[in-house]
Amino acid sequence: MNIFEILDYEHQVIAQAMELAQAFAQRMAQPGATAEPLGQELSSFCIKFVSQCHQVKEFNLFIRLLQKGRSYVIAPVTGLHSEHSRLTHLTAAVDAAWRCAQEGQVGACELTAGYLAEYATLMQEHLVKEDRFYKLTSTILESADLEELRSGFEKLDHDTLGKQGHAHYCAWAKQQAGAPS
Repeated sequence: MNIFEILDYEHQVIAQAMELAQAFAQRMAQPGATAEPLGQELSSFCIKFVSQCHQVKEFNLFIRLLQKGRSYVIAPVTGLHSEHSRLTHLTAAVDAAWRCAQEGQVGACELTAGYLAEYATLMQEHLVKEDRFYKLTSTILESADLEELRSGFEKLDHDTLGKQGHAHYCAWAKQQAGAPS
């Protein structure tokens, strides 16, 4: 797979997880909701797979695109990177609220639900923007750039998620969504 196919595949996996996150947030917002194990799995997915792996790949791509000196990529890259920052902050908020929910703190399930719903909505909108941007920019990079980035993606997967971590998170999201892995 080339880097754009890798990112597209990861977008599909993330989109499945975000549908799950929306449904989970709705359950957590109900009166009397209690912390379910799925919350920890979603938090881990958002932290490890999305923030520490997928978004770092995109950041590396953004830098490479900016290095090519095409002025029309500056504004979209700035906007997408800004959204990455917002998503990272929301990930931390979800995780913190989730920890409180696990401890049984009053109102923590509702707080988790609010942060998670906001995160999932922003992520779903963000993925659409990135997909459009990648179609626009897919011809800017040369084959050497693409190969170097692809190699970096593989190293990042291994270093961040472990030998089978990427496959684990992809299979987890598909399983949770009811799709065959």
